[in-house]
Amino acid sequence: MKKLYLILILSSIAVADVPSDLFSQANDAMIYEKYEDAIQVYESILDLGYDNAELYYNLGNAYYRLHYLGQSIWAYSNVLKISPRDQDTQHNLAVAGARRIDRIDMPKPFVLLQTYRDIKSNFTLKEWIMIGSLILLFQALWGFSLQFGWIQGAVSQSILTGLIFLTVGIHGIALDKYFQEKRTNSGIVIANGVDAYSGPFYGENTILFRINEGSRADLHQSQKDWVEIILIDGKKGWIPAESIRALK
Repeated sequence: MKKLYLILILSSIAVADVPSDLFSQANDAMIYEKYEDAIQVYESILDLGYDNAELYYNLGNAYYRLHYLGQSIWAYSNVLKISPRDQDTQHNLAVAGARRIDRIDMPKPFVLLQTYRDIKSNFTLKEWIMIGSLILLFQALWGFSLQFGWIQGAVSQSILTGLIFLTVGIHGIALDKYFQEKRTNSGIVIANGVDAYSGPFYGENTILFRINEGSRADLHQSQKDWVEIILIDGKKGWIPAESIRALK
C-alpha cells in the first residue's frame, strides 16, 4: 500500500478565511504528533463556522494517524467537494478507503457514462458555471464578429456552431450537477459494527444489515436520534444519528 501523504498547509495566507492563530496552533500539534490536540483545535475552527480544503485535509490526516478511519474519510471527502482535483487528497482517500472492512464493489457502468461522471466530478458547480459563462461570452463575441463581417468563411460559421453546442453541453452539465447536489445529502459512517434496523427504534424492529466505518450513504430522512440511510447497492435502514457524519 502506498504511504499516506502527510502534508501540512502552514501558510496563513492560504487560510485567510480561517482564524490563523488557531490553525497555526493545530498545525504545531500535528508537527509534534499530538494528533488528539490537533483534532480538537481543527474541529473547534469548524464549530466557529470556518472551513476550507486545507483545514479538512489536515484534519483528515490527524484522524488517519489515530486510526479513526471513518472520520478521516469524512474529512478527505469534504476536501474533494471543495477541491475535486486535489491529487494528494485523492491518494489519501484511496488509501483510507482500501482499509474499509465492508467495501461495496458495484458493477462498472458503461464506459461513456463513467467518462461523463468523471468529467462532471472533476469541477465544482461554481467552476462549471464559470466555464459556461466564459464559453458563452466567447460565443457572443464570435457571433458579433461574424455578424459585422470581421471574420468570414464556412470554417468560422462551423466554429460558431461548435461553440453553441459546447455552451449548451456545459450548461447542461452544470444543471445536472446542481440538481445532483440539491437532491443528494450524503454522510460517512464513523463507527464500526453499526446495525441498521427496519425502523427508527430498537425493540421489535428487525436488524437488516450491519455497516462499518468509512462507508458512504445517502441520508434519506431523520427522526429524533435516528437517520434512515440508503447504501449505493440500494440497501435501506435506520441507524443511530451519532454513528454517521453528514458531509458538508
